Amino acid sequence: FMEEDILAIQFFLIILAICLFFGALYTFCTHRKTTFVVKEKGTLTHGYANRNGGSTWTNFMIYTKDGRAFKNVNSLWFWKWRSTELQAKIQKGKKYVADVYGWRIGGINVYPNIVNVREIKTHKKK
Repeated sequence: FMEEDILAIQFFLIILAICLFFGALYTFCTHRKTTFVVKEKGTLTHGYANRNGGSTWTNFMIYTKDGRAFKNVNSLWFWKWRSTELQAKIQKGKKYVADVYGWRIGGINVYPNIVNVREIKTHKKK
């Protein structure tokens, strides 16, 4: 390798380390538990598509009765790789406690991500 190549590799590794650090900081500093009742489940497609292809990706979404929205996507930081199964498990009208991370930033379609859910059983009065 030439000296310029070594400097470029070092620069790339430094930028990568900074991105990983701030990604972990965002993920773990915004991690919390929340409760909600599911109003709707769906998908949200981002990106663009045209006759030449384009680029899109889809998030599973959970919409709550109190007006919040959460995405349900895989997460490297929490070693979560079963978003499809989690989406199938969550049912409309049921109450859940969930581990989530992230913020809702409306202008750029950022949503908190659901890591795990547990149904809260409610007893109906007779």
